[in-house]
Amino acid sequence: MNKWQVLLIKEIKHLFRDTKTIVQTVVLPTFITPLLIGGVFWYFGSIATEETKKTYDISVYSSSESLLIDELGNSERLQIYNETSIDAVVEAVIQDNSEIGLVFEDSFSADLFSNNSAELTIYSKGIDTFSQAQSIVLNIVDDYEDTVRNNRLEALNIDENFVNPITINEEDLTTEEESAGSIFGALLALFFVMYVISGAMYPAIDLGAGEKERGTMETLISTNISSVDIIIGKMLSVTSSAILTATFSMLGFAIPLVVIFLFYADSINEYFFALLSAIVNPVALLGVFVLIIPLSVFVGAFLLAISVYAKTAKEAGLLLGNVLIVFLVPCYIPLINPGLELDFVGALIPCYNLALITNNLIAGTVDWFLYSVALISTIVYCCVAIYITYIMFDDENVIFRS
Repeated sequence: MNKWQVLLIKEIKHLFRDTKTIVQTVVLPTFITPLLIGGVFWYFGSIATEETKKTYDISVYSSSESLLIDELGNSERLQIYNETSIDAVVEAVIQDNSEIGLVFEDSFSADLFSNNSAELTIYSKGIDTFSQAQSIVLNIVDDYEDTVRNNRLEALNIDENFVNPITINEEDLTTEEESAGSIFGALLALFFVMYVISGAMYPAIDLGAGEKERGTMETLISTNISSVDIIIGKMLSVTSSAILTATFSMLGFAIPLVVIFLFYADSINEYFFALLSAIVNPVALLGVFVLIIPLSVFVGAFLLAISVYAKTAKEAGLLLGNVLIVFLVPCYIPLINPGLELDFVGALIPCYNLALITNNLIAGTVDWFLYSVALISTIVYCCVAIYITYIMFDDENVIFRS
């Protein structure tokens, strides 16, 4: 057995003797991932369902009677409260006493009857993305506006098509797979990257700065084990933890979805069944996993190099905490910009390429050339990170830095 193999076995036994490592690499990714994702979708789904049944309070100010106010009052989803001034309407919305406020111009009814344009001001807060109050009000206003317009055209004996010369028919050609990719792709990639980092961070700190702080690093360097063997043993220990975490996170995500797909497919509607089918696609899962493996090696080697440079475990924790941004921000960008498309330059950016390729794999639109570019570039980054780690271990000024 080679020396690095002996060291690898020793380090892995040391790591997994600690309950914290087992929790981070096995328990959290296997059980927390499906619970977290399921909890998020259950929460948002329950809010959306509740909003479809909710009755909204609407503050209204009008100095004259209006048929539109009567139409709004006839809606079962709206509760109308008449205010005495514009300021009262605005204050009701600001204080969240009303979902939205409506202010009718003083000459609103007169303008409508005289074939002029009447003015209606809507006050609202845009932070409640689930609220359906404004859409309900706007639908009622649009229907009332259509009625007024048709009455005016009939009075003038003008056909409706005269004022609507172009009829626009919109057809959304987005497939269920593309919808699933845009919704879940970047989010899943972000979860996987987070778990890879969490799986590599603690071992990197413990086997690098931790051993320097305990004084065991100097003892290891003084033995007849070469720097290469030490690097291979420690780096494989860290990357093994990262890969193990990535594997269990993938299993923790895929297994519940496969179970739902196989045994509970009849209980979900057709649209969500199509989304689920796209996500549990074996090609997509395997393609993501193949990218995660070299990314885990890259992250593990990079974090180990930084940990070895640090004087203490505390300093290593601070440095690695800042480094997290380097990996998480590129993965977060596609999450807030779902329309981004992968190009050659993007395929060279780690984590960013994983997020977009995950989108494309689920959508079934992956460019295998760009996939190969992302895979090869990540392997190159692995080699660079390993070389940097070798430099750190081979430099006595770094090893004995205090």
